[in-house]
Amino acid sequence: MNLQHIVLTDPALNGFEYGMLRDFEEEIVRITNAKRVEMPKRKLPKLIEDRIGHGTRYAKLRKFIPKIESDLKADVLWVLLMGPENFPLDLFKNWDRHVGVKILYIFDTFEGQLPSIRRVLQSAKWDLAITSFHGALSFLEEQTQHKWYAVAQGVKLDRFKPVAKEEKLISFSAYGRRLDNVHQSVKEYCLQTDKYYEYTTTTGLQPQLDPCENYRQYAWHLAHSFFTFSWAVEVTNPKRVLTFSPITCRWFEAAASGTVILGQAPKEPEFEKIFGENLVIPIDYTDSQDKLQLIWEELWKNRYISFESALKTRERLAQNWSWESRVWEILKLINLST
Repeated sequence: MNLQHIVLTDPALNGFEYGMLRDFEEEIVRITNAKRVEMPKRKLPKLIEDRIGHGTRYAKLRKFIPKIESDLKADVLWVLLMGPENFPLDLFKNWDRHVGVKILYIFDTFEGQLPSIRRVLQSAKWDLAITSFHGALSFLEEQTQHKWYAVAQGVKLDRFKPVAKEEKLISFSAYGRRLDNVHQSVKEYCLQTDKYYEYTTTTGLQPQLDPCENYRQYAWHLAHSFFTFSWAVEVTNPKRVLTFSPITCRWFEAAASGTVILGQAPKEPEFEKIFGENLVIPIDYTDSQDKLQLIWEELWKNRYISFESALKTRERLAQNWSWESRVWEILKLINLST
């Protein structure tokens, strides 16, 4: 029996992070022959829309907005959200009356998002509610009284792939939040030694670009870096997460690119299961400037050895980092993998 799969998509979302979401959607479409359907949206007066958005002070007032009809038809419906704030279906009624299996996948499920997460859960009877963070399972189930599953994030391996060492035009890069002590030290080292330290990308300056184009440019920059910095979320933004240490997309992207990762890995136990041992060369961001300068010099001297190690890790483990493997993992959870 051929089931009709539908993937809800929101073309209005911009920013290179949504390129990752598009890659996930594409793999679902490819594997299940799903149809893309645009996410239903409400047109509300701007004053109301700005005030009642998920995550805003008056978001709880959304329940008082009169709901209108929406009718989706599918055997299997996929709702993929970067965060629960991207969910508009709580303003509709009967949208799922002709839907069979309903799959909810949320990338970001932090403690501060719980009110929005609860609204998403209350909008339908979900067959699968999935977070991308294994460490979030206990607090999600405790706080929402709902069964959750964890399926890690991933990458499209054809997009994030290594280049030869001769093509590595960027010595050091940092595309996420930076720690000032390390940032200033690397910048000074590269100035003194005529190396290139890139801590932004052209894509970051062009938010109007299509998310897939943004993401493609970001992938190129990452692959052409010898070293890239990544830090656990709680190190650079401790208010963002309180009770766990999430594995975000950055680790998958850098590892799949064969780029040597410097920084501090998440404490999440699943990290080593997914990426093996020693994926990240640990950096103590509290070290003195003099000590950090010696570390950069030593790293640069041994860059080819580190690069070969990164390539071996990718060769050994990359298939378990792919969005394709994530789609099959989810289909298996709902007994549709055959």
